[in-house]
Amino acid sequence: MWTYTVNLVRDLSPGVKRFIATESLFGIGVGILGLILNLHLLDLGFSKSDIGRITSMGALTIGLASLPAGFIVKHVGRKTMLVTGMLLAFLSLVLFGFGTSLGTVTAAQLIWSLGITAIVNSEIQLIFQYCRSKKEETSAYSLLFAVFTFFTGLGTWLGGYLPVWLPGHTTLYQFAFFVAGGCLALSGILRGLLLPSTHARVKNAAADDMSGVQSAKPSDRPKRGNTMYFLLLLSLLIFNSGFTFGLLSPFLNVILKFRFQMEDGNISGLLALSGFFFFLGSIVMPYVVERWGSRKTFVFLFLYNMFVVALMALAMPASVFAVLLLIRGTGFTMLNNLMDSECMSAVAEEERNLFAVMRTVSRSIGNTIASYWAGYILAGNHYSLPFLLTAVAILAGYAVYAWFVQGMLDRRLQGQS
Repeated sequence: MWTYTVNLVRDLSPGVKRFIATESLFGIGVGILGLILNLHLLDLGFSKSDIGRITSMGALTIGLASLPAGFIVKHVGRKTMLVTGMLLAFLSLVLFGFGTSLGTVTAAQLIWSLGITAIVNSEIQLIFQYCRSKKEETSAYSLLFAVFTFFTGLGTWLGGYLPVWLPGHTTLYQFAFFVAGGCLALSGILRGLLLPSTHARVKNAAADDMSGVQSAKPSDRPKRGNTMYFLLLLSLLIFNSGFTFGLLSPFLNVILKFRFQMEDGNISGLLALSGFFFFLGSIVMPYVVERWGSRKTFVFLFLYNMFVVALMALAMPASVFAVLLLIRGTGFTMLNNLMDSECMSAVAEEERNLFAVMRTVSRSIGNTIASYWAGYILAGNHYSLPFLLTAVAILAGYAVYAWFVQGMLDRRLQGQS
């Protein structure tokens, strides 16, 4: 397994390696924010339902802003869009650090959402541009997410101790926002300087032409109506992914704090360790897909995640819950990485900007609905119900995949290879 991973990294294109290396700073910043934001808002006097509304508003903003973002990226380019998004995210963290009122926090959340919109509507397409083959696309995405999750875990761990090392004035968490913002700003600047600005596939296309590889005839390509139907089915699958994420992931720190009365340091340690299991899932995913194939891996991961998250709804000691949280993290990461990479790989290059918009909108709508709902559920101190609802949602996602998506996805991936 180690040799397999080393070979994957060694064989990556130069642009992919630079992209993945600069993801480390981005992950640290996101990890710090993920731990401290809800706790910061609670200390400022916001209620759990307020936090749910703010979170859902952010997800909704991402969905709405993705529509114009899809047109903007065509004109400014994916690299410019990515760097701009990271700098907007930096500005939002500075505003979070200084703001104490609902209006300021709302503005910071809106700016953050706009920054994330720019990032998610450019990053996967951009790193795929730097890849030389479909196989490298899957490897690049998995390794990108592996680095992101590993350093997100490190950022989460730092988020538990930065308030002790650098206590703020408005709340203990104030200065931690500035550290997180600095990481995002530096990552954005480095990407602006280091990432190639040319389309990595141009040279490959020329090489293919010289070697006698012929592009598909227009009659061999999927019809426009069939393509849109396929993209809509993929978007439905992504909607389910966003819904299952929004029910739990934004609120795990709140659940741990109030369901098990954990201290901030213990929460950050557990979530950081969970990030390491995210990292393991990202590293293992390409290896498992190569051995089992896409279809068998999808089926296993859907059922695995449904079973584990259903168990987490049961009454249990904090130590048992912690173990389930860790193994859930591995399976959840593998499923979402597989879904994102396989869906994007199955879409033709000329349709990827459109699909990126549809994917972001679908995920944001699912995330918005789930986050808004979860905020009210947690406000009523129902800490097990989100896990049961997530298990039901995963089962629904499996039904969508098995009945509608599986066959078309397999055929598209075979045709793209």
